Amino acid sequence: MTTRAAFRSSCLLLAVASVGLGGCTSPDDVSFNAIKGDLTPHIVGLTERDVDVELNMAVVGNQNLRMFWGDLGRIWLFDRPSRLSPYDIIATSGQPSQ
Repeated sequence: MTTRAAFRSSCLLLAVASVGLGGCTSPDDVSFNAIKGDLTPHIVGLTERDVDVELNMAVVGNQNLRMFWGDLGRIWLFDRPSRLSPYDIIATSGQPSQ
């Protein structure tokens, strides 16, 4: 057997031994009482995980912030040009005029 083949076989033996010794252990408690105590460990609400709740909160927060800026434009009457001009006003925002 060459040194290269001996090295490969020793590496393979080391990998198999490490998987055999540590691959079957679990840090989580899988006893009946632990499972009974938390039947849905990843579900926070009725149907969503914690990451789903955080994603929904981020999307709603983003939409609310964008709507706030639109509301602010309407409050200060910056949502469309004045209609008091006797001349036709061209809508430069790309939005159809009402």
